[in-house]
Amino acid sequence: MSLLRLQPIYGISQLSVGTPFPQKKRPHLLRPQALPSRTQRIMEGVSVGGEVGGAGGVYSYEALKRLDKLWSTICSSQEVDQKPQQIVSTIPGLFGSSGLADRAEGSYDVLVCGGTLGIFVATALCSRGLRVAIVERNVLKGREQEWNISRKELLELVEVGVLEEDDIERATAVKFNPNRCGFERKGDIWVSDILNLGVSPEKLIEIVKTRFLSLGGVIFEQCSVSCINVYEDAAVLKLSGDRILSSRLIIDAMGNFSPVVKQIRGGQKPDGVCLVVGTCARGFKTNSTSDVIFSSSSIKKVGDSKAQLFWEAFPAGSGPLDRTTYMFTYVEPQPESPKLEELLDEYWDLMPEYQASFIFFIFFDVS
Repeated sequence: MSLLRLQPIYGISQLSVGTPFPQKKRPHLLRPQALPSRTQRIMEGVSVGGEVGGAGGVYSYEALKRLDKLWSTICSSQEVDQKPQQIVSTIPGLFGSSGLADRAEGSYDVLVCGGTLGIFVATALCSRGLRVAIVERNVLKGREQEWNISRKELLELVEVGVLEEDDIERATAVKFNPNRCGFERKGDIWVSDILNLGVSPEKLIEIVKTRFLSLGGVIFEQCSVSCINVYEDAAVLKLSGDRILSSRLIIDAMGNFSPVVKQIRGGQKPDGVCLVVGTCARGFKTNSTSDVIFSSSSIKKVGDSKAQLFWEAFPAGSGPLDRTTYMFTYVEPQPESPKLEELLDEYWDLMPEYQASFIFFIFFDVS
């Protein structure tokens, strides 16, 4: 086992205090700056890979602060926020008879907004002979850290024409069994073949992306959805830059921050939120099993709130001693709800006890 020793950072600025009498020099003053938090020191002290779109695709401390700012806005808002932007509108008449029809860059059977998960449904539809395009605001690429899934679930993608069986082996980074479920030392239940594959999203999405393009699919990368207009004969998607695509059907796969979902909810807060933080660590000599769900303590105070904390842990494909560990909780979005940084502060304290080992952090995922 190895332990990373993190040196605290103490910021000091030296000020020269001016005076109209140069002969009376006053001593320089040392003014201590605000000390960075433990989470900030850890995250800024570890190099990370490039960030990608999709949940769990960002790793930096700046990304954590952005998420916490967004989360605080949700928590502090009233039950019904200001009226959200109208993304989807119904337009009377025929698109084909409108002045916009000639500006459309393409006409498709299906447009899928959001590519990280949308690529799978898009490929299934494309394999059935439909004309399909994907709109993705970033580059369509999977994150480095694995997704955990079972082989049975991946075989369902084979059945609908998204994958070949050989693709499963190519994308799988690690396999393990059995898998533990346990709550507060009440006894453990061991199961098999549940979330027991670590699949590389980077490889899996690249495999499916290649298949999608080979089937005639089209991908519009680094394009944001501006609005959706539903006519009597078409669903029309307007992109940033005033680009226009038409289709028979538009599928929203834009995830948690979908503007379509925000419009449907009328600006209301989410009813509940799952907050997740996690890391990948090196140094686990016994590393052949996983925790599907585990709770090692009762309700704890986190920040100004109380939370029931749960854990997941999986062997990682980056090395035989590497293990990915998540800590998560379910909360209502209220002003006193814990911030992600507060959860990480709790994570650093509880992680050694939970995994009963010293650990060496090699990269971080903040979801």
